[in-house]
Amino acid sequence: MHGPAWGSALDAGTGDHSLGWLGSLSPTSLTGVTVETWRLAGLKALAPTARIVEGQWTDPLLLAGERFDVVVADYVIGAIDGHAPYFQYGFLERIRPHVGSRLYLVGMEPPPRDGSLLDEVCRCRDAAILLAGHRCYREYPRELVVDWLGRVGFRVLDAASFPNVLKERFVNGQLDVARRKLPYFTDSALAESFSAYIEDLRRRALAAVPQKWGSDWVIAAGV
Repeated sequence: MHGPAWGSALDAGTGDHSLGWLGSLSPTSLTGVTVETWRLAGLKALAPTARIVEGQWTDPLLLAGERFDVVVADYVIGAIDGHAPYFQYGFLERIRPHVGSRLYLVGMEPPPRDGSLLDEVCRCRDAAILLAGHRCYREYPRELVVDWLGRVGFRVLDAASFPNVLKERFVNGQLDVARRKLPYFTDSALAESFSAYIEDLRRRALAAVPQKWGSDWVIAAGV
């Protein structure tokens, strides 16, 4: 969709995945923003020539006065609730002054609640997050985000959805999130029981993939 020339690029919610593929496109400069301090060393090692900034988009001084040819928000909308609850709409308004030409949003449709094993994997993950006293991700439909973009002054240029074929990486990734939450449980017996449940579910879900389930979306917007 975009072509070979990316110019100056901002990864508005950076991680190993988005920083890696943006770096492979050889932008003239690459800036990544993360709110997670524990990620900093790994991100800097992954992309030594990139500028990695620790900050939260609720801070009005973050990257004040800076504009980038291309801004990428790779699964940021869904992740915001874990760090800045209810700021999804505000994020799009906040990021607009930093977009010189193009904004790309990548996200996920809310997971289907269909009683499948993959549905159970996601519910297990979310239950562990809540029992740890943390906040879950909150995914939004593409159509709603398109509407938000128009309301804050973006021109939506294109949008598409892509059905997911999920494999072992998805199952292990989601259940590993659940496992990392166990030390935060206040009831050690519950944590032990939940650990056994995670591994039983992992065994059952891995036997059921690959499976077509849910979809991701991408939206291209201009200013």
